Amino acid sequence: MRAAQRRNAVAGSSRAYAAVLLLVTIFILYGSLFPFEYYERMYPGGPIAYLLSTWRDWDHRGDLLSNILLYVPFGFFGTYALPSRMPAWLRALVMTVAGTALACGVEIAQFHDVGRVTSMGDVYADAIGSGVGGVAAATIGASMRWPFVRELAAHPAATVLVCMFFGYRLFPYVPMIDLHKYWHAVRPMLVSPSLPPVELARLAIAWLLIAAIIQSLYGLRNFLLLFPLLCGCEFLGKVLIIDNALTLTDVVGAAAAYLLWALWLRAVPGRFVIMALAFAGMITIREFGSVRSAGPQHDFGWIPFAGFLRGSAGAAMQGLCEKFFEYGGLIWLLDRAGVILLVGTVLTAALLFVASYAESWLAAGSPEITDAVMALVIGGVFGLLRYAAQEPGNHSAADDTLRDKASVA
Repeated sequence: MRAAQRRNAVAGSSRAYAAVLLLVTIFILYGSLFPFEYYERMYPGGPIAYLLSTWRDWDHRGDLLSNILLYVPFGFFGTYALPSRMPAWLRALVMTVAGTALACGVEIAQFHDVGRVTSMGDVYADAIGSGVGGVAAATIGASMRWPFVRELAAHPAATVLVCMFFGYRLFPYVPMIDLHKYWHAVRPMLVSPSLPPVELARLAIAWLLIAAIIQSLYGLRNFLLLFPLLCGCEFLGKVLIIDNALTLTDVVGAAAAYLLWALWLRAVPGRFVIMALAFAGMITIREFGSVRSAGPQHDFGWIPFAGFLRGSAGAAMQGLCEKFFEYGGLIWLLDRAGVILLVGTVLTAALLFVASYAESWLAAGSPEITDAVMALVIGGVFGLLRYAAQEPGNHSAADDTLRDKASVA
């Protein structure tokens, strides 16, 4: 009986991961083939011959990193979607090959797509991303006996949020060995320190979510050690990674979040409600942050992700990580506050739709449906990941209290 239940649970998890994989694949195809305008193009041997003729090409840094990151979820969730009876290394290999095949198909389709460039450089990057995702999934599966990894795998939505936070904070992830760069990275904090209040509040709220996630996963005692460690890693990354700098706002925002959570907020019964309201306010302020005055009405954009796809690939990927963290963070907080996941998702999407639509009457606005659609997709992904990990819904503050007592014991 138990064996049959275990097989059914594994099969259900595979189906849930397969659904996430389908969403990832749709997003890849949508982002790669937008705006779906095609024209007749001639080349001796056709698109395949042209693609092979670019075998020496490699993407520039921004496009390379963006394409790698785009395919990491494909390899990761695909490895989990394949039957568990297959060896982990074989599942990772299969998804690397599948990602490469998908990339080749996309590049061939882009041969006739207006504004797109067919290149083996994209195929190389996509194959690397698929391989990285597959290896990561196989490694996590093999390390489930480690408590730290086991908690991450058992709470995939929270884990994704942490990854998205560092994904946008540390972009483009390329370190430099240059003492002059290190000095310029810390120079603003030492020479001309400043604490813009809005930015400080935004960072403190973001770090508070990270604090809540860490304590929810590992308990209070481990939080007191892990949170400063994560902050130190982020600060070090700001110094080492190209095009990044460490500011006083970064340090004070993280320190304020640590003290607020450890000394006060973690013990407040309605802490997740308070944080959800703070996140909603942060998102609303960010939506209208660039708007200064009323102006002529702008047309509302009903095509999802059009703004992302018309800009640079690197900026789009960083912005996608940031918005995923913020919108997903609000949904996660509402869920922890006792709001049903579906209701929290709809509320978040409604807030974003109203805020975006209001920009139609404001100067410097760029109103479109993208944010609301993102919230709906994120909520759907969270639901599928919860089902795949067999994680119960509607967490309460009592859950964290029990976990804190267990960690102390």
